[in-house]
Amino acid sequence: MQRLRYSYHMQLNFEEPVREHHFKLRCFPSSDERQKIFNEYINIYPTHFSSAEKDSFGNMCIYGAANQTHDHFSVDVKGEAEININGQLKVEAYKAGIFKYETNLTKAGNNIREFHRTLEPSALYTSNFERAKYFMNVLYDEFSYVQGVTGIFTTGEEAFTIRSGVCQDYAHILLALCRLERIPCRYVAGMIPGEGATHAWTEIYDEGKWRLLDPTHNRECDDTYIKISSGRDAQDCSINQGVFYGGGRQRQEVKVIAEKV
Repeated sequence: MQRLRYSYHMQLNFEEPVREHHFKLRCFPSSDERQKIFNEYINIYPTHFSSAEKDSFGNMCIYGAANQTHDHFSVDVKGEAEININGQLKVEAYKAGIFKYETNLTKAGNNIREFHRTLEPSALYTSNFERAKYFMNVLYDEFSYVQGVTGIFTTGEEAFTIRSGVCQDYAHILLALCRLERIPCRYVAGMIPGEGATHAWTEIYDEGKWRLLDPTHNRECDDTYIKISSGRDAQDCSINQGVFYGGGRQRQEVKVIAEKV
């Protein structure tokens, strides 16, 4: 069991003032069987009203609006998390079933399908988790971590074609490979020490519970992983969504700190 201190800061700077800004934020860790959240502090600027509720995947969201004119928008989240990686995230099979279907970002194209055909995980491993771990190992050997070559809308197939990308791409490709085997699996957004930004990993459905793999680092997740949200892919875990009038071009700043207490 590990206790960590975390802080998340995001700021949008607008080229021109905006107004009637309605937003949906999904950047708040919440307690579950694996992590307990303490002393959480949230500040959103500007805001006239807001409400908190969970989305259809169980992620905590804040919905709100900022009616006055503003040239920047920011959110700060701070707190502490006590992580017990051995905590059981149990789930019924019928609830996990939705996560075995491909999405636009995780749909396997010709390159991923051809790569999958060269592998024989079913002949080597019987459990979902061991097959997923096998995929993670071979993906790590085939793929390189390179920043700036992919974007938030890059699909797993597109990233795999150039054999390079970031944590989001690693996760999408692993999900694509697992879903070709009809293994239910989830995309996870969260924080770990030393990254400076949000991180992405995967949850694999195995014998009635979710088990965690980090394909970017080719390892099972430990008690330094703070979960923010999970879904079918990165779009379900989008940190910030909204609409407003005005603004012109935008510039986003993100700073994440996670450290052991």
